[in-house]
Amino acid sequence: MYNRWYDKYPDLKSLLTLLETVDKYYIELIAQDFLQIILQKYKDEFDATIQHMSNNPPPGYNRWYDENYNLHTCIEFIKTLDEQERKELVNSFIMSLMSFITNVDHE
Repeated sequence: MYNRWYDKYPDLKSLLTLLETVDKYYIELIAQDFLQIILQKYKDEFDATIQHMSNNPPPGYNRWYDENYNLHTCIEFIKTLDEQERKELVNSFIMSLMSFITNVDHE
């Protein structure tokens, strides 16, 4: 079985598995919200990560989440965090996603 880098993190794997089923239109909205969360929590680190990503683009965008640059950016940022920060950020993403799903269901 093929193991992806995030398979070793159950919370992140669950989040990405769920996001993979979401319509592309909603992915863009969700990814924008995720970016806002990152900017609020990690402003200084995020700027440096964005600069690094701009200077060192991946050789290819082959993963499903690479199709949306904002989501790709969020996922790549998660790679830069230590375990505790990753858990906190992923939990924030999950709460945001749950809120989004709840609001979409009521519209």
